[in-house]
Amino acid sequence: MTRRSLRSLLLTSVVFATPLAAQDAPTVDLGVIIVEGSDGVVTEGTDSYATELATVGGRQPVDIREVPQSITVVTEQRLEDANANSLEEVAYVLPNLSLALGDPYTGSLYSRGHEVFTYNIDGAPRPFLSLYGTAPDLVFFDRVELLSGPSGVYQGTGEPVGTLNLVRKRPTADAQGRAALSVGSFDAYRGELDYGTPLNKDGTVRGRVIGYVDNKKSYVDFVENKRHGLSGTVDVDLSERTLLSLGFIAEKQDALRFSGLPTFADGTLLDVPRETFIGADWNNFESDNLEYFAEFEHSFDNGSVLKGSARRYSRDVTIKSALPISPVNRATGDFRLFTFARDYDEDDTFVDLNWVSPFAAFGTVGEVTVGADYRGTDQSFKQNFDFSAGVQNINDFDATAIPEPDIAFPGVGPGFRLNTRTDTTEYGVYAQGRVDLGLRSKLSVGTRYVSYESTAKDTGRDRVVSDISENRFVSNIGLTYDITDQMTVYGGYSDIFQPQVEQRSDGSQLDPVIGQQFELGLKGSFNGGRLTTQTALFHITDRNRAVADVLNPGAFREGSDATTKGFEALVQGAVAPGWMISGGYTYVDTDREDDPTSPHNLSLWGRYTVQQGRFEGVDLGFGVRYASGFESQSGPVTIDAPAYVVADAMVRYPINDQVKVQLSVENLFDRTYYTRVNQVTRGNFYGTPRRVTLGLTAHF
Repeated sequence: MTRRSLRSLLLTSVVFATPLAAQDAPTVDLGVIIVEGSDGVVTEGTDSYATELATVGGRQPVDIREVPQSITVVTEQRLEDANANSLEEVAYVLPNLSLALGDPYTGSLYSRGHEVFTYNIDGAPRPFLSLYGTAPDLVFFDRVELLSGPSGVYQGTGEPVGTLNLVRKRPTADAQGRAALSVGSFDAYRGELDYGTPLNKDGTVRGRVIGYVDNKKSYVDFVENKRHGLSGTVDVDLSERTLLSLGFIAEKQDALRFSGLPTFADGTLLDVPRETFIGADWNNFESDNLEYFAEFEHSFDNGSVLKGSARRYSRDVTIKSALPISPVNRATGDFRLFTFARDYDEDDTFVDLNWVSPFAAFGTVGEVTVGADYRGTDQSFKQNFDFSAGVQNINDFDATAIPEPDIAFPGVGPGFRLNTRTDTTEYGVYAQGRVDLGLRSKLSVGTRYVSYESTAKDTGRDRVVSDISENRFVSNIGLTYDITDQMTVYGGYSDIFQPQVEQRSDGSQLDPVIGQQFELGLKGSFNGGRLTTQTALFHITDRNRAVADVLNPGAFREGSDATTKGFEALVQGAVAPGWMISGGYTYVDTDREDDPTSPHNLSLWGRYTVQQGRFEGVDLGFGVRYASGFESQSGPVTIDAPAYVVADAMVRYPINDQVKVQLSVENLFDRTYYTRVNQVTRGNFYGTPRRVTLGLTAHF
């Protein structure tokens, strides 16, 4: 037996043996487990930037200070103040989450020097690839939770460096509604409607419907993004202790996308107007997404909770875009253009059953979680290219003069022209225990056994290109110690195991990411939980992480062994009457060759609510975002981008108790800067110019 297997087996024994010993333990007050649907974890309507509870650290809400990893929660109020409707915009709020644009409205997210390829909805994982349009609109969700570091015990597909969990809004006990309209720079128009109500006389059946329409153009010529979506949820109290929840989320996106600017051959960035567009006016991106789910929770007399959930997610994506395939010749201004086309379909099934219970044993108390889950994914795509656009010139480029080619599938020529189908299944059983050791300390131990299989077949060439099978233990262990009633110090170790959906240029699927993380931190909760602080030191080693294959657009390759270390400091919440703050600083030092983000990031935001006088109730917000100089490696060429500072501001005026008007300004001083550098051929983006949004919100 390997040392890793022995350690995992011992961890499992500790977790399972402890609750069994509870049968002979003395009677102890075990407290209460806060279930998922409890108002105690909901941030909607709290007017707060801080919360003491999160679900991303377990299967039920848990005190953030009891989890030996960094956890950050972006509350509903913070999202509203930031005018944030997407995960990309959340990256402007959190210094420990960085955005690398893929077009002016979508992009890749990075945490602790690594790209985030997965996000969760209520704990159920979904792939996160900016090529396919990333995540749902945030109008459907109460909050965004970020667990920095591995979370493989609860999900074998957990991110090595961060788990983003979107927690949906739930039906309310009383009838209530919200409507919002906004207009903004670059022909941006948005409307939202949110209504929840009891559906029977005694309120045991409740429903909620949320919808939005979001149409906007861009500071980049021709670029536009049209989206709309609808969600519906019904909660049914089958008994006083049993809750059944059914619902769906459906979205559609139709966009004209932009893949960024090229550079000169030596990596020098172009000095062209920010509105410069390289592509064709027929560039097209369409995406249809549908998720439906069922959940139940039952609470027992001893305080334990049994929860089951099942989710089905599907999306269909078509892409056809002209984009540069060479750098710009400095002497002539010439570069080459080609057309990239892909059809992508995905069906994803996730089922989980878990039991969370308090226990008493050996004179102490704790909590144990045991569960099992299944994930099945069926992905297929067809891809082809056309090179008829040929040579263009940056000085007189005309996007309307590019003929639209007729690209047929299947593409079975040379290169990354593939028709691939990938079938993936993952079964997992897991256990997590948290034990009060006394002396103000708690031990957290968890393990997961995962069985993973993935087969990829090139249907165009009728051959199997990869067949991966993995069986592995993934474990974590951590210790928390309450220095005072407000401060907790912690340390933790976590294994990393993350299967990858990305494919090599031959259509084969990449091997899973494996590695480990060590973390040491300090957490604080003040002012009755309305102000939270966190600091963390981390050290990560991993290998096989997907890296873009610059020679084959849309393909990836495994990265080499990498080490990442760094520091985070975060603060959120109320510091004085009327004052809310949110911000922090992160430093990341990584030898990963594909990290395009800044090593130093600083984000500070403050909001003051006028307490009295003529302008009582008016909210005034101001913040700054700083990123140090950063770079990207494109083959042998290094592309450098200078540091930048951007300021944002907001003012909100209450017309009455139900209606408010909000004016938001992004990049207040209209700073010109590059927010992402990527390759010499494309992927280099200016930051958004000054953008003004005026919104009206009514509650009823």
